[in-house]
Amino acid sequence: MNKAVIGLQWGDEGKGKIVDYLSEKFDLVARYQGGNNAGHTVIVEDVTYKLNLIPSGVIRGKVCFLGQGIVLDPDHFLKEYQQICEKISNPNIYLSSNIPLILPYHKQLDKINESILTGEDKIGTTAKGIGPAYQDKVGRKSIKLYDLKSLDKIKEKLESIKKFYDPVLNAYQEEAINIDQYLTILDSFYKEVGSLIVDNSFIKKNFNQQKILFEGAQGALLDLDHGSYPFVTSSNTISSNIMIGSGLQVDYQTVGIFKAYATRVGNGPFPSELFDQIGDYIAETGVEYGTVTKRKRRCGWLDLVSLKYSCQINQVNELCITKIDVLNNLEEIKICKSYQGQSFEEINFNDSDSLKSFSLNEDDFKIFQSWGDITKVKDFDSMPQSLKNYIQYIEEYLEIPIKIISLGPERNQTIIR
Repeated sequence: MNKAVIGLQWGDEGKGKIVDYLSEKFDLVARYQGGNNAGHTVIVEDVTYKLNLIPSGVIRGKVCFLGQGIVLDPDHFLKEYQQICEKISNPNIYLSSNIPLILPYHKQLDKINESILTGEDKIGTTAKGIGPAYQDKVGRKSIKLYDLKSLDKIKEKLESIKKFYDPVLNAYQEEAINIDQYLTILDSFYKEVGSLIVDNSFIKKNFNQQKILFEGAQGALLDLDHGSYPFVTSSNTISSNIMIGSGLQVDYQTVGIFKAYATRVGNGPFPSELFDQIGDYIAETGVEYGTVTKRKRRCGWLDLVSLKYSCQINQVNELCITKIDVLNNLEEIKICKSYQGQSFEEINFNDSDSLKSFSLNEDDFKIFQSWGDITKVKDFDSMPQSLKNYIQYIEEYLEIPIKIISLGPERNQTIIR
């Protein structure tokens, strides 16, 4: 059965490691949304792989496909592809010809958009040009990979884009679009990666009957339509976007992945956020710094209210919990089970200000005793009872089984139930 690995929080749940672990049993690993604002770190036999666009299944030598739902920065992709080629011989990677490109003016516009906002209204964007690139896609102004076959076609599009955006760039003292420079960049990029570009029909013909693993980027609570708008990413991160973003019409089961605590980057509501030494401890122990931005992530206790909402909108079949080891040395571990005594079937992110105002009290938390060192744990039966209680409580609350338990960053620090 095909599977999808979907982050259930605000991203950074450890999807890269789990996709790498699961991909052994699949033929194709497909990415269906997002840009290089997502980051996966995978450690295999003391070798660290940092990926932003290429699915982590590439580490196992699997065929990897970047679908039309992503936006692609040519400069970044080329660097990432070259780095992978240095570590992995002949990686098998395909790019949908329908992928829109992120170009330098998108990054300039991203910078302008963020500069207009102040204080808590700032989104906290990575300034990678992802949002403006998606805006151009919706506005039918994208330059796509299939355009690279014709410099005349690209020039025609750029002339129209220049008329549209130069007034904005000039108004904010940003450099105007240099068409000749862009043509040189895109021609060079096409010569480097043209052999990787395929139509969706090629992937359907060769892989529709094989086992496919779908890799999500960011997290469900950052979904453009279902997340904590406007503090969200610029694409649909939930599982229902898989068929649109990949172009593959196949059945699949959803593996929902979440950390044993919660984090988020940038502004936006975070009811279970910690502002004390425990929050700092989790950040330092869990190395909670953005793979892309290097910003320290906001940290808090695991929030089952929002997690249940994520499970529902993603139709999750089974769960994976990661980074349990980060909490090993805490005297007690808490789980947020309600907001001011209320448990919600659906969280109204349309009014994100109301979520910011939630002041949780002691009754909103379930407390568990420390489980201590778990480095020698090899299966569920050998886990400390307090950790078993912790996992079983989550399963009962969400009414979904936890099938995968990650006890550390290494591939072999994983338990399958």
